Amino acid sequence: MVIVVYIIKILKKILLIIAVILGIIFFLRFVVGGPEDSWICDKGQWVTHGKPSYPKPENPCGQKISLPKIKDDCLKIGGVWKKQGPEPFETCNVKAKDRGNICHDNSECEGWCQAYLTREELSKGMRGNISSSKKYGQCSVWVVELGCFGMMKNSKAQVICID
Repeated sequence: MVIVVYIIKILKKILLIIAVILGIIFFLRFVVGGPEDSWICDKGQWVTHGKPSYPKPENPCGQKISLPKIKDDCLKIGGVWKKQGPEPFETCNVKAKDRGNICHDNSECEGWCQAYLTREELSKGMRGNISSSKKYGQCSVWVVELGCFGMMKNSKAQVICID
């Protein structure tokens, strides 16, 4: 009888050790690890990494669109010509074709891959101490975005401030 109790105690310890090991593996894979089901820009080509749940990005891999420098050209493509930020002159801005798409990096969007962060996360990020678990964001509405906001780079949230 004593031997059976001893064996049960040993089995419980072994199961606990296995559970802890599996927990560590799960944490490393899904919390610390990078995106498994996404599109990655590799040498100018979109490559699947795992099985993405969203279509291949429409914009060319790793390239940003060039905005017109002349008002008439801007308006012809449906852009908005106005003063943006502290600069004393007007510039063009257009709505991004991929706005709202899920993204993991700025290279996947015409504009920015924006991460929606809390005020606290933004504040910490502006000091370089962001600790967000966000793995993806959404492509911005506009090609040019100003202010401080969260952005995704290699599936990690960062904060950027643009005037």
